[in-house]
Amino acid sequence: MKHFMPFSVVILAVALLASGCKKSAPTEGINEIEQPASASDKSASTDREPIANTSPEGSSMDTTSNAYIVFDGSGSMAGEPIEQAKRAVTTFIAAAPADLNIGLYVFDKDDSTGREVVPLGRGEARRGELARALRRVEAGGGTPLGEAIKVGIAALIKQFQKQLRYGDIRLIVVTDGAASDEQAFEQSIEFAQKYQVPIYTVGFRIGNSHALRQFSESYFTANDEKQLLGAMRETLAELDDSTSLDF
Repeated sequence: MKHFMPFSVVILAVALLASGCKKSAPTEGINEIEQPASASDKSASTDREPIANTSPEGSSMDTTSNAYIVFDGSGSMAGEPIEQAKRAVTTFIAAAPADLNIGLYVFDKDDSTGREVVPLGRGEARRGELARALRRVEAGGGTPLGEAIKVGIAALIKQFQKQLRYGDIRLIVVTDGAASDEQAFEQSIEFAQKYQVPIYTVGFRIGNSHALRQFSESYFTANDEKQLLGAMRETLAELDDSTSLDF
């Protein structure tokens, strides 16, 4: 039976760190799944109804879950790391439940400031569009993670309101390390806290060193493509007890 969360929003962040970024010693497997004490403080007071109860045009009660992916194609991801990440995310999308709405935001060599390349949606055609967009990603530029998180939160909140605050929404951020837009990053965290948005982070080749760790509902680590895919699968595990992702 699918659960719905009328007053809460979930954001998922996938943090990847490759060569060129300061990183801690790799860990073995998906060996870190944390529930930081601060996370419950940010997500517990759902009775505050932080997201306005509006009914935008075209809205209706809908328990559909939504996952918005932010994919970091910055320069330090160049080489095998970005290829592994692209394959893992593509496989994840292809295997995700058919009724899951998915959107994609990318910053890379072609647009270092970032842009939404695929809006939230579902269906076979949308999955194909997501796969093609990921194949086009080429490493280059910085890591405007803060702006990406803000855009993702806004898109998910809009969708949540359209569904009359039913269903579930979460952000998947694929990033290669520390945000290059520190002020925007701080603002994005404040934005997430204001709307009681829990963050899920998967650290790729970085151990526990990513700044998002302290703001995450759960923090996972992975050292290769297979482990990254497994960690991403875990981020959807609680959506539906019957959910099966065919990896």
